[in-house]
Amino acid sequence: MKCAEFQKSLAFIIETGGNKEEEEHLRSCAVCSDLVQDLRYIADAAKMLVPMEDPSPKVWDGIQKSLERDGLIRPNGPRGRLLSFKASLGLLLLFSTAAFTALQYGLGF
Repeated sequence: MKCAEFQKSLAFIIETGGNKEEEEHLRSCAVCSDLVQDLRYIADAAKMLVPMEDPSPKVWDGIQKSLERDGLIRPNGPRGRLLSFKASLGLLLLFSTAAFTALQYGLGF
């Protein structure tokens, strides 16, 4: 079995351990063995994630002021900048979660 064939079945392999041919490839290929080990570690770590409570507005303001001070974002206005900052962080969280889920289930991009 070649690595490309093995990696197409990653979601099944991680869930069930795979068939005899896949198990043999896993024992003989360090690259695929490391990949499966890393993916299992990520999946196990993700199970420990708990929903986070939204921090107070003071925390968001502090983060935003720090980013403005460092020149990473520009001030827009007192209310608009906070909303756009929160929206940006929300989108980042959404896309990170989607990417992780896709990788966990072998969906790819």
